[in-house]
This record gives sequence, structure tokens and C-alpha cells, in this order.
Amino acid sequence: MSAATAAVISSSYGLGVLLGGPVYAARGEQGLIWRLDTQSGPWAVKELLLPLGEADAARDVEFQLAARAAGIPLPLPRRTCDGRVVLPAKEAASAWSVRVYQWADLADGQAVPGAEIGAVTACLHQVQHVDPRPVEAWFSEPVGRPAWEALLSDARRGGTTWAATLGRRLPDLIALDAMVAPPDLALVKTCHRDLNTENVLRAADGGVIVLDWENSGPAQPERELAAIVSDLAADVAPLAAQAAYDAYQAGGGPARLSRVADFAMAVAVQGHLLQFYSQRALDRAESSENRARSRKRLDHILAQPLTMSRIDRLLDLLAR
Repeated sequence: MSAATAAVISSSYGLGVLLGGPVYAARGEQGLIWRLDTQSGPWAVKELLLPLGEADAARDVEFQLAARAAGIPLPLPRRTCDGRVVLPAKEAASAWSVRVYQWADLADGQAVPGAEIGAVTACLHQVQHVDPRPVEAWFSEPVGRPAWEALLSDARRGGTTWAATLGRRLPDLIALDAMVAPPDLALVKTCHRDLNTENVLRAADGGVIVLDWENSGPAQPERELAAIVSDLAADVAPLAAQAAYDAYQAGGGPARLSRVADFAMAVAVQGHLLQFYSQRALDRAESSENRARSRKRLDHILAQPLTMSRIDRLLDLLAR
């Protein structure tokens, strides 16, 4: 980020005089994070690598404010001086649109245990907030056999390192698609939809802080909870998933996991992520960084994908 862009952003969001140049802080799937130090304090500027319309951004800010009021720790979003959430790329003198948050100081290298993630999720699921939009296909529809077969064909034709693993996993992934069905609209409410060990982090003051709300939107709480415990079981350990579920119940979370159907969102998201990362990794127009990140994500998911047998084991574990 150039100093000129930082100055425009500071002026547009009313952050005050800059005390130095922008400092690169982090990279996520949806954006690059920069720190701006100003007379009003430090701010996080996210350059949005994926398109985000103002209406959708305004909805996620509304949800964030409701969550913050309910006690969920999160960095407050900042609006421009004229009331917008997103500053378009052209106005920001940037290659990407941007949005701004309060800066959050994090504790380095301290993972948040499953129990604390479960407790935060319980609190979040008690926030009374409804998103009027339909549930997007990314969270509610299967990839489908033709798309899976095309994915494998493209991976093999590209001579990729993950084609062999994908080929071995494909029968299970296709079979899993059969259990993906639309959520019960009577149970849908606004959810974060990306709660995991990358977005629930340890704050410098010792508590936790929840980041990356751009994916928030309508979902069935049972299905979000199932996605969370699935990720914890795969990325940390099954006992972390069990601890999260126990803490969720102890914290008054309303959802309960008892059916394979509860994992429909986790299955849908896994399929769409594999499709997204595979296509990005094979796209020569993508940056080398994006392609490398995508290959790493593919290897991670395919090493321990969600399958029907894993779902059955998780349900048995959580029923104890």
C-alpha cells in the first residue's frame, strides 16, 4: 500500500493525521491487512481481494454490532465519513476496495482451545438477528458428480500434485453430496459462517477476539456448529471438538448435533472450497502466491476430508 493510498483512506474514514506509513500485517483468503497508526489510534485496513458490495458489507456490520452488544469480542468496524463501509478501489487510489476496523492486538503463538471456541459460538448463536437473504449455494448445495469429475479431470490434465489424492477421495466426496439438503428456513438466523482456529484468536489482553465477519449471513445454527466441530476434529483433535461441543451446551447454545444432516453445510463448504482452490491453483492468470496458497489448502483438506465415516465417528463422540 502506498503512502498516498493510506492518506486517502485515513481522510475518507476520518481517522486523523497519519503518524507513519502503512505497515503490512497479514494475509487472509479475503484480503490483505495493513496497520495504519493515526492520531486517533491504530486501525486495520483490509484490501478486499474478493468483491464485496456495499449492501452486503452493511449487513455484516449490522450483525457485528449486534454481536458486540451481546458481548462477543470483536474489532469494531469503521464507516467512512459519508456512512459507507466499503471504499471502492478507484476512490481509495488502490488496486482493491478497502474497509477499516479498529486495530486488535493479538497474542503471538497462543492457540485458542476448543472449549473457548465453543463458548464464543454459544454466545453468538443467542444473538437475535435475522438476515433476510436466501442461503447461498456455497453453504447449502452440493458440488455434484459432473463438477467433481471435471475437477479431477482438470487436476490430472494439469499434472498436479493433488490429483492422485483427489482421485482416491472422489468416491467418498461424491457419496457425501447425497446428504446435502437445504436448511430448515424456520431455524435459519444470522451466523458468522467462518468460525475456526484462524478467526477466533487470543487477544493480547488474554481474552479471545473474533475476526473476519465478511462471510456472515443466513445459516442454521446446528449446521454452523457441526462445521466448527468438524474443523476442530480435523485441525486440532477429536477431543478439542468434544470440548467445544460441551462448552457450547454449558454456555446455553441452542443447537444440538444428532443427525448426519446437521453436517450438510460443512459438506457443502468443503466441496466448494476444494473446487475453488483447485481452479485457482490451475489458473495461470493468478499470482504465484495465490496458486501456492491454494495448493497448500488443497493438500490440507484432502489429507483429512470430512467423510460419512468421520461424521458417524463425530456423532458417536459427541453423544457420550
